[in-house]
Amino acid sequence: MRHLPIKRVISLAAGILLGLWVLVLLIHMQGESQAALHSAARDRAQALVAYAARDMGRWIKEDKESELERLAQDLAADPDILDVTLYDARGIPLAQSDQAVPLESLLPIGADNKSLPEQGKGRIQFVQEVQDGNQTLGYLRITLEEQQLLAAQDTRLKISQEKQRLMLLVMMLAGLLISYGVRRNYMRVRKHKKRTIQTQPNDGNAPPPGIE
Repeated sequence: MRHLPIKRVISLAAGILLGLWVLVLLIHMQGESQAALHSAARDRAQALVAYAARDMGRWIKEDKESELERLAQDLAADPDILDVTLYDARGIPLAQSDQAVPLESLLPIGADNKSLPEQGKGRIQFVQEVQDGNQTLGYLRITLEEQQLLAAQDTRLKISQEKQRLMLLVMMLAGLLISYGVRRNYMRVRKHKKRTIQTQPNDGNAPPPGIE
């Protein structure tokens, strides 16, 4: 019986380590889920930019400014895109959407702008080079509303994460209750055995059978 406290300590330590391992695994899975959401949003934006760059290259070669303007407006009509700007090979704007925002307001550009501006938070820039063979015709830039795009999915993910944490808490609580119940049952059986031994008659000095 003297080894029982050590067994309890080992069991408690094993339970704590198991709980910590499950918690770390849960946090890791949550991080991977967040990364997957952001990766999917960026892949979608990159595919959109690459597709639009083909039309842009055609309109640049044909010198159709009206089509470039229309392309910028059509891209900016997407609710997940803040603004669109088309540049020539020298970086000079050819066409912009109506709600075009200067890069200085979105990115930390310049010596006096070391931190991310307020307008740039939750938004990502995507730039696609427009080429004709080995010749650079221009560049296409969009500002993706990443935070807005992921808002609904992020909400569902947070709800799922809260449910997972609740399940983990319930499992730990259930384990504690089961452990407490087993311990009480063990102590009850132990006390019953002691009481039974104490109430048994001591016949150690009785004469052997047949001798009076």
